[in-house]
Amino acid sequence: MHPRCAAPRLASRSLRGLTPRFGAHLHRNAPARPLNPSQARCMSMANTYTETLAGNPEPLADGILNLSWGLLEILHNCGLSWAVALPASAVVIRACIIMPLFQIPSRKAQQTTASLLPLTRAFNIVKKHSAHMAHYSKGPRVAQAVTIRSVARYNHQIRKRWGSQRWKQMLPFCGLPVFISMAEVIRRMVGTRSGLWGLVFGSGSYAAPKASEQVSDAVTTDGVTDALESVAQWKGTTSLPSSVPETLSNWLEPSMAAEGMLWFPNLMLPDPYMILPFAVSGLTMASIYAGSKAPHKGHEKPSFFIFKRVLMTLALAIGPMTLNLPSGILLYWCASTSCAWLSHIYLDRFYPVRMPPTPCKRSIPYYPKKDIEKMRQQR
Repeated sequence: MHPRCAAPRLASRSLRGLTPRFGAHLHRNAPARPLNPSQARCMSMANTYTETLAGNPEPLADGILNLSWGLLEILHNCGLSWAVALPASAVVIRACIIMPLFQIPSRKAQQTTASLLPLTRAFNIVKKHSAHMAHYSKGPRVAQAVTIRSVARYNHQIRKRWGSQRWKQMLPFCGLPVFISMAEVIRRMVGTRSGLWGLVFGSGSYAAPKASEQVSDAVTTDGVTDALESVAQWKGTTSLPSSVPETLSNWLEPSMAAEGMLWFPNLMLPDPYMILPFAVSGLTMASIYAGSKAPHKGHEKPSFFIFKRVLMTLALAIGPMTLNLPSGILLYWCASTSCAWLSHIYLDRFYPVRMPPTPCKRSIPYYPKKDIEKMRQQR
C-alpha cells in the first residue's frame, strides 16, 4: 500500500485499550507525516479492492472480522467487563441477526409446508393413478418415474407460489459463519495461535505482525511494558522477557487477563475446573434435541433419527476436545448455545408447526387393466 493511503501504525488494538495517558503519549510522540509526500500515488478503491480479491485475501478476511471486533469493542466501551461483554454479544447477535433474518423465516416456511401437505398428498395419489392408467402398457417402472417427476414439479410450483421453498428451511445454517467469525475474533484477542478460521480458510489467513514493526514508531513505554507483562503472566512466567517477542498480535487484548469472573478470572487461560467445556457440550446437546424434535411422535424418519444421534454424539465429544481452549472462547460458546436453545423454545411456543391429519393408510385399490377395458367399452 502506498504511503498516502496507509494509516500510521501508532498502536495495536491491545495498546488502544490500556490507558488514555499512554494513548495521548503515543499520538504526541508519533513521527510526523508530510501532507504531500514525494513520489506518492494513491490508488482508487476499485483497484485496491480488485487487488485484494485477486492476490491478497487477508485484508478482506480482516475486514469481515473487524465487524465482529467492533461489536465487542462497543459493548466493552459501554462499561461492561469482558466477562459480561462476551455473553452480551451472543445475545445481541441472536436477537438482532439470527432470529429475525434466519430462524423465524425458516420456521414460517416450515409452517407453510406443513399446511400444504394435504394438497401434495392428494396430488400424489391422483397423479399416481393417472400415470398408471396412461403408461400401464410401458411397464410399472415407467409409470412410477412419470409420477415422481410430476409430483416433484408440482411440489416445486406450489412451494414457490406460497413462499416456502426448501432453501428457506436451510436458513438457520447461515448463522454458522457468524459464530465462526466471532469465535475467531475472540481467539485472536486472547492470543491463541490456532483456531477454526485457520482450519477453514487456510493457515495463512492470519499472520501476526512483527512486534518490532509495531513499536518502531514509538518508544517502549509503560503501556507496552504493561502489555508484555500481561502476556508474560498469561504464558506462566513471572518475569518480563528482556527482549520484545518476535510476534505480538495487534488483536491481543491484555485486559482479558483481569476481567474474568467466578472461577475463571483470566479469560486467556483454560478453565481450571473444566466446567465450561462440559457445559458447552451439555448445552449443545440440549439445543440439538430441541431443534430437531418432531412436531408429533411417529413422524420421525429412521434416517433423520440416525443423523440426530450422530450430532448428539459429536456434541458429547465437545467437552473433552475443548479442555485447552481459553475461557473467553468457551464463555462465548456457552452464551451462544444457550441463546440457540432458548430460541428453539421460543419458536415452539409462538411459531409451532402443526401437522395436518394423515391420510388413511388403506389405499383405494384400482386395477389399471380393467379400467382401461371399461374405458374402451364406453367408447
